[in-house]
Amino acid sequence: MLSQGKRISVLSKKYSPAQLQEDVQLLENVVLAMHPVMGIYKSRNYYRTYFDSVKSSFTDSLTEKEFRFRLKLAIDGLHCGHTELIHSAKFYMAGSKLKYNYSPYFFIPVKDKVYLFASLNKKKDTLIKKGAEIISINGIAADSILRHSKRFITTDGYNVTGKEHYIKLSFNTYYLSIFGRPDTFQIEYKQKDSVLKISYPAFKARSIPSIALGANDDSLYTIYKKSRMKFRFMDEERKTMILKIDGFSRKKFGKNYRRVFKKLHKNNSQNLIIDLRNNGGGSLENSYRLLSYLLDSSANQTLRTGIRSYPYKQYTRGNIFFKLMKFGFQIIAKKKTINDTDNYVYTIKPLKKYHYKNNIFVLINGGSFSASCLVAAYLKYNNRAVFVGEETAGAAEGCNAGITPYYKLPNTKLRLRVPAFRIVNDVCPMITGRGIMPDYKIEYTINDILAKKDLEMQKVKELIK
Repeated sequence: MLSQGKRISVLSKKYSPAQLQEDVQLLENVVLAMHPVMGIYKSRNYYRTYFDSVKSSFTDSLTEKEFRFRLKLAIDGLHCGHTELIHSAKFYMAGSKLKYNYSPYFFIPVKDKVYLFASLNKKKDTLIKKGAEIISINGIAADSILRHSKRFITTDGYNVTGKEHYIKLSFNTYYLSIFGRPDTFQIEYKQKDSVLKISYPAFKARSIPSIALGANDDSLYTIYKKSRMKFRFMDEERKTMILKIDGFSRKKFGKNYRRVFKKLHKNNSQNLIIDLRNNGGGSLENSYRLLSYLLDSSANQTLRTGIRSYPYKQYTRGNIFFKLMKFGFQIIAKKKTINDTDNYVYTIKPLKKYHYKNNIFVLINGGSFSASCLVAAYLKYNNRAVFVGEETAGAAEGCNAGITPYYKLPNTKLRLRVPAFRIVNDVCPMITGRGIMPDYKIEYTINDILAKKDLEMQKVKELIK
């Protein structure tokens, strides 16, 4: 027995099967009551049976971390990239005070293989050459690590490029979180035609620095920091502009779009390259404004919800913001109620002033999600742009978002994020379960990544020429 007064750390505390099943029951109740994905890819009855099966599978005591991993695999069945399960605040606070074992080498996956990308200790020569293919880590085959890790990444529909994109950025963290943090790393790797082995110690740190994978931006960009966008002309004649949007910010986007499109109009620019790579989304209003400069005719977009207020309010907060959003959309959109479901139909109208009618090229990848996929869908289905890159992580027909409250599970205090609206891209009436497909698909090799090439931009330059 523990001595009186001695507390179990939240990191190691275990919860009984009854407590875990109670948490799953709340998750099931909330999802069935409000999640807008019901009936999109699977029926409500399917999910009722599905989550009952998940609940009954918890027959052993688990820590919060173990429970979260198991439940993340379960919510992947919703096929919704906006639905997430994050640790409790106390878990994050306790974890932030600790140092963890990390590998001094940074690995990245490319096409179902894993390679050495960089050494985190730049003062020492790397024992493994950059670009070497990693066969196994601590006895586990690299392709097995990849397959298992990607199961914990949720994207819209049946998309896989989003999973591949995020595992490329976070492979080292996923591996250590899922498979453990050893004191010693044993690596099996290829060098030319030989298979070699190496062993080295881990190092302890609270976190590891991020390492940029892509090409570095030059200093010629005009940056609108608050709007999370920047632009530059590619040529002295100002006939081609690159507009890079890192995220659809809620700040000063209207003013800055007006500046950008005024410059395009003034210079009679013939080509606009919109870079939506790694753009995870953001403001709907921002995305509508961008489209109003680009679409040649009006287009509808629908937000729908089947709830009047958040169910199980004792486990969540922010219901007032949900009601304010509904009120706001009722002002700017047409409301139609069908079978107890409120539909808000917003019409994106082309702007006359500084409207852009020339060539558009859009760069997309597995990091293009949510609002960036909305923009891509409307440009794609209106034949307004040429797309270069890879399939987006967001589904072409729309997503579940708008506003996403967090529910706190009663025992583990894990926080479940659940969307309240279904955002319907009316230009794509079919349920595809897939993202926006590029007209020109780009695939990188490890050598391309090591050389920091920008293959999408290279392809666009070829097309313009």
